[in-house]
Amino acid sequence: INTSGGCAFPDLSATLVWVEEGSTPGCLNCVMNDLDLSVSLRGVTYFPNGRNGPDRVNSAERVVIRGVQNGDIATITVNAYNLAKRSQNYALVVTGCFGGTQNQLYAEGQCSEFECDNSASHRTRNILLAIFVPLGVILLCCVGGAIIRRRKNM
Repeated sequence: INTSGGCAFPDLSATLVWVEEGSTPGCLNCVMNDLDLSVSLRGVTYFPNGRNGPDRVNSAERVVIRGVQNGDIATITVNAYNLAKRSQNYALVVTGCFGGTQNQLYAEGQCSEFECDNSASHRTRNILLAIFVPLGVILLCCVGGAIIRRRKNM
């Protein structure tokens, strides 16, 4: 864990997910390709989803360790416990302080999506357009029809 760049996030989170093949109806152990996530920190091994050991029933596993400190070294392990086929693709996402500053997905001098979120004003504009454009068309048709009828009656 490296907070030298100003990161102040107090947690380390590791999430493991994989796509599981369909199992047979009525199965008792339905995870066909079981992967196990564990995180070791300061001599303690943490298991996912609030368990005291490996998770044998889910294809999404998450470990959250609260109160990590600058300089802590965590070991994140993914083990194949039981595979029905030769390999299993998976995704592992880890969040925490790893040096540097917060993620910035915008150019320097611009604002982030959270700072410049104007979606509410766009939604309001679109809703108003969706209401008033059809009403305007109906009004024009009514007025135009009334004018045409008046001319015919004259």
